[in-house]
Amino acid sequence: LDEIGNHPSGQAVILLHMAGLHAMQDNTATAHATLNRARTLLDTLGPTMTAAVTEPAAFIAMLAGDPAAAETHLRLEYESLDRMGEKGYLATTAALLAKAIAAQGQNRYDEAAHLITISREAGAGEDLSAQIIGQGLSARILAHRGRHAEAAKLADSAVALAAQTDLLSQHADTLLDYAQVLAAASRIPEAHAAATQALDLYQRKGNLPRARESCRYLAQYATL
Repeated sequence: LDEIGNHPSGQAVILLHMAGLHAMQDNTATAHATLNRARTLLDTLGPTMTAAVTEPAAFIAMLAGDPAAAETHLRLEYESLDRMGEKGYLATTAALLAKAIAAQGQNRYDEAAHLITISREAGAGEDLSAQIIGQGLSARILAHRGRHAEAAKLADSAVALAAQTDLLSQHADTLLDYAQVLAAASRIPEAHAAATQALDLYQRKGNLPRARESCRYLAQYATL
């Protein structure tokens, strides 16, 4: 921020990243304050730029354990992109929205699955992030439906795709998805190993909320 000087859009981009980093360190109030600073700067640049706040806001909400708030942020963006007929950003937004919806309970898995289909049809095959999210979530939904072999294959594919990137948190997310799929198939030692790998990646990233989530899964598997 010191180096970029009086450059509103540049400052805003940096602040958006900082907000996510604060959220990963459990500094939720600071994360929201930083996000609001970015939003104020972007407001001066027009409504198109303000949309850049959506994904970081949803990310912060998910880390804070509030997927309903994340859904609210993402749904507004999704509906806006859908009205415009925009496909590139729609793929990622639909995948993230599906993830937020699924995090609110298995009773919403059908809705999440529909959004993953929309994401895929919007071009998620060309969007690695959307593809990773979609495959991991689809694997969990298949496991919930008892289709364990298909679920394991898809979850393994998501992990392999994420491993090609330097996105440590997203890679860890796919490992937790895989752990849930394996546990649903009563493959507990393998589920424990996947969750352990996820914990290591979250700790390397400094993502404290998701590291705790990994620990919860590890504790659960230890009792099975």
